[in-house]
Amino acid sequence: MVEVKGFIFDLDGTLLDTLDDIVDAGNNVLRKLGIAFVEKEKFREFIGDGVRELFRRLLEYRGGFSDEKLLLAISMMKEEYSKNYLNKTKPYDGVYETLVFLKERGFKLSVLSNKQHFFTKELVSHFFRGIDFVSVIGIENPDDRKPNPRLAVEIAKIMNLEPREIFLVGDSATDILTAKNAGMRSVGVTWGFKTENEIISANPDYIVHTPKEISKIVCSDTFN
Repeated sequence: MVEVKGFIFDLDGTLLDTLDDIVDAGNNVLRKLGIAFVEKEKFREFIGDGVRELFRRLLEYRGGFSDEKLLLAISMMKEEYSKNYLNKTKPYDGVYETLVFLKERGFKLSVLSNKQHFFTKELVSHFFRGIDFVSVIGIENPDDRKPNPRLAVEIAKIMNLEPREIFLVGDSATDILTAKNAGMRSVGVTWGFKTENEIISANPDYIVHTPKEISKIVCSDTFN
């Protein structure tokens, strides 16, 4: 088997629990558009494929979809989310320690998210100051959203690694498919936004239930 030398991590639902802040901002947008509140579990179901897809699903769910409302909602979300994106968001237990452990053992680390690039950079900078990521990339062009592998392959080049030397780690079928499309190996995590059944259905190379288990895949030793 080819030696693993690097990891690309998803952000929302993998490194950070961002759901409550997204729900609060999203419902503020819907309220301003005159659309009824949407429960947290529906946000959990709809999230993961970028802000455009999130609001398309929310508007269709509430029967209020139109191209005009979708564009307005996307524009409003950036303003609303900027007000509260650090209110309730926090790293999942054990994530920071796992990143430190992998970095200390020479693995190259990067982040790839379907979140807007600005917020991706800001959140990683705020919560993971001590981690030297090679690359942190979010979405600027909607066509680049995962499972499109273009940005994952670009990150591999920045990391100076072959795709087959990289594990892509995420909490959704979208992340697993991105890894397959990019020629990378995949790790599905069960502590995030999506169900374990969804992850299993995507057939990842590995499934882990705690961040610490990621280190066990590639290291004979693990942190305490």
